[in-house]
Amino acid sequence: MARILVGIMGDAGGHISQALAVANEMPHHEFLFIGGGRVLDLRRTGYSVEEVPVPSTYYVNNRVDVSGTVRNALKVLFDRKRTVERVVQIVKDFDPALILTAYEYFAPLAARKLGIPCVSIDNHHFLNKCVYEVPKEQTVGRLMYALPLRWMFSNADYYFISAFYKLPPTNPAETEVFPPVLRRAVLEVERANEDHVLVYQTSPTFLRLVTALKQMPHKIIVYGLGERPSSKNIEYKAPSTSGFLNDLATCRYLITNGGHNAIAEALYFGKPVFSFPIHFAYEQFFNAFMVASLGYGNYSLVANPDAAVFKEFEARLDEFRTRIAHGEFYGNVKLAARLEELIGRRKG
Repeated sequence: MARILVGIMGDAGGHISQALAVANEMPHHEFLFIGGGRVLDLRRTGYSVEEVPVPSTYYVNNRVDVSGTVRNALKVLFDRKRTVERVVQIVKDFDPALILTAYEYFAPLAARKLGIPCVSIDNHHFLNKCVYEVPKEQTVGRLMYALPLRWMFSNADYYFISAFYKLPPTNPAETEVFPPVLRRAVLEVERANEDHVLVYQTSPTFLRLVTALKQMPHKIIVYGLGERPSSKNIEYKAPSTSGFLNDLATCRYLITNGGHNAIAEALYFGKPVFSFPIHFAYEQFFNAFMVASLGYGNYSLVANPDAAVFKEFEARLDEFRTRIAHGEFYGNVKLAARLEELIGRRKG
């Protein structure tokens, strides 16, 4: 048994899901989580959590609210020295054999001060740790994403990239790419094929999408736009892990933004994906781009979509499903095995 400390960026459910999935895959070890926002909810699952400030991302009109995000980051970083000192003390008291970071800022800094190995587990580090090509028109978004990634979130010793795509690392000695790390609840749901289309939105600001959804001939189930009365063919649902996963496992296809976890879970269930990546969130664009490149679905950058774009997409559903059937979308066991190797090396 070893102790493992995990820092989590708590404003995005995907980071929490990945970190919890890793912990569930390694139940013989003791875990301590640090972070803010929704990370505190992990206390309900029986894990110990220490609250630490996190730089959060804000959204408006299906775009990143750059000014709001920067203001929040500056507020957190203004108190950086004191927070690092506190995290260092938390680490000393817990005495972990390994530190993991799920896109969290302070844990890697504490790990470096104390000489403890730190592993970054996320899909974001494809940007500066892998070889890839994307359209040049995304240059501005890429730079906006690259600067904070390199400065704030690239302080680990190893980078384990969990992704539905396979890219070659620039430095295989420090970087490895694994199939997606999926939360346990996903593995417990049975897939089926029903007639509804599922919509999941990271931020409840993309209301123009609703106009197009009303023009579609299918039943639409929507998560992420808030609870509201059902209208015409649309049913809005409140947040629910079990409800969402059951609807995802049985849908015709998923309409979502560009968050990696929702896409990876859909692909695990064999469901094509139509992505509307949030503007200026380059990681979301890249995920959407890879969905289209690999033949798993398609994406659009339009701010005011109409139903025609979904009609064209539906004509290719069989093609998408065939491509998805040949993919690998479950990497929990492989990634946990590599973490065990690092722990063994540390103990040895």
